[in-house]
Amino acid sequence: MRRIKLRLRKEAGRLILTISVVASMVGLLAIQVNWLKESIAMQETIFSKGVNLALQQTAQNMAKDEELNTAMQNSMEKDSLINSEEVFTQNIISRLDSTIQKQLAFYHINLDFHFILINGEDTLSLKRNAKIKNGELFHQTFASPYPDSSIDLAIHFPERGSFILKRIGIMFATSVLLILFTIVSILLILYYYRKERSFAKQVKDMIGNLTHEFMTPISSISLAGNMILTRSQKSGDLAISQFATAIKEENRKLQKQVDRLIQLAAVENSGFEYSKTPVDIHLLIDEAIQNMSFQLNQSEAEVKHNYLAERSIVMADSSYFTDVFINILSNSIKYSQANPEISLDTRNEGDAILISFTDNGIGIPSREFKRIFEKYYRISTGDMHNTKGFGLGLFYVKTVVKAHQGTISVKSETLKGSTFTIILPVLKENPAA
Repeated sequence: MRRIKLRLRKEAGRLILTISVVASMVGLLAIQVNWLKESIAMQETIFSKGVNLALQQTAQNMAKDEELNTAMQNSMEKDSLINSEEVFTQNIISRLDSTIQKQLAFYHINLDFHFILINGEDTLSLKRNAKIKNGELFHQTFASPYPDSSIDLAIHFPERGSFILKRIGIMFATSVLLILFTIVSILLILYYYRKERSFAKQVKDMIGNLTHEFMTPISSISLAGNMILTRSQKSGDLAISQFATAIKEENRKLQKQVDRLIQLAAVENSGFEYSKTPVDIHLLIDEAIQNMSFQLNQSEAEVKHNYLAERSIVMADSSYFTDVFINILSNSIKYSQANPEISLDTRNEGDAILISFTDNGIGIPSREFKRIFEKYYRISTGDMHNTKGFGLGLFYVKTVVKAHQGTISVKSETLKGSTFTIILPVLKENPAA
C-alpha cells in the first residue's frame, strides 16, 4: 500500500511540474500580449497627440493666410452648400494639403490622409472621393472669414492601423520571436525530459535484469571452484589449487559487484523500507573493519580509531550502514598509493554524532566535490586513478545516509588524502538504560 501511495505521489509531482510549466508558458504569453496591447495604445496616444498638435499649427497658419481666407470667403458667397472642387480651386486645396503635410511631417507622421472643411452644416471641400467614418476623424476648429462663424477642419487617415503597427514593428517582431522561442524551448525541455526519463528507466531495467541473470552463473562458478579446490587439495596438485583459488577470488569480486547493484536497486526504490533499530555506531564501524580485514591486511593498511562520542546510539539499518562504512574503507584502500593509513574518529555535536574517515590517499580535486556523490560518476585524474569500478559506491553511501536523516561531506587535497564526515542524529536516551 505504501508503494502505491509513493508511486501516486511521484505521478502527482510530475503532473504538478507539467502544469507549472504550462501555466508559466501561458503566463508569459499573457504578459507579452498585454505588453503589445499597451505598446499599441501608447503609440495610438502619441499618434493622436501629434495629429492634434499638427492641426492646431495648421489652423494658426490658415488664420494668418489672407489669400486663403479671401478665396474661402468667395467660395462661401457663391453657394450655401458646395461639395465639389470646381468652386474650391485646386490651388487652395493644394495649399491646404501642403500645410497639413508639413505640420504632420514635423511630428514624424508621414501618412496619406483625406481632409474636409465644414462651415456649420455646409461642406466646403473634400480632398478625395473617400468614405470617412466619424469615429476616425481628427477635428480642429478655426475662425471663419465671416464674423461669429467658424470652420471645422476634419482629417482622416485610411492607413492609420498599419502605420501604428509599423512604428512598433521591431518590438512586435521581437516579442513574437521571443514567444515562439520560449514555446519551442519549453516543448523541447519536456520532450528531452520524457526521453531521458524513458532512457534512464530502460537502463535501470536492463541493469536489474543483467544482475539477476548473473546470479546463477556466479553460483555455479562458486560451486565448481570449491569442488576443484577441494579435489586439488586432496590430490596435492598445487597448480590446480592455485588456479581454483584465483577463480574463487575473482568470482567473489564479481559477486560483490552484483550484490552492490542489487543493494543499490533496493535503496533507490521509493517504496523501500529500512529495518531501523537502535544500534551503536561504534559497533557497526568495528564490524565493517572486521569484514574488511582481508583487504586491509592484503594492502598492509593501518587503521586507527578514536571514539570520543559518548552518545553513539542511532536509529539505523545495521546491515546497510555497515555497507556504508565498508564502501568508505574500500575507497580509502583503492585510492591509496601505498600502505594506506586510515583514521576513524567520532564525536558528539549537540544531538548528533560525527563520524570521520581520514586517509592518506591520492585525494580529490576541489572541483570534483559536488559530483563525486553522483551516480556512475568517477573522477578522472590521469595515472593516479587506475582502479576499476562502476562509480556507485559514494552514490550508495549518500543515498543510505540521506535515508537516515543524515548528511555526508568531504574535505580533500590532491596527494594529501581525504576526509569523509557523516553526521547522524543520535537517540536522546539510551534504549538499553
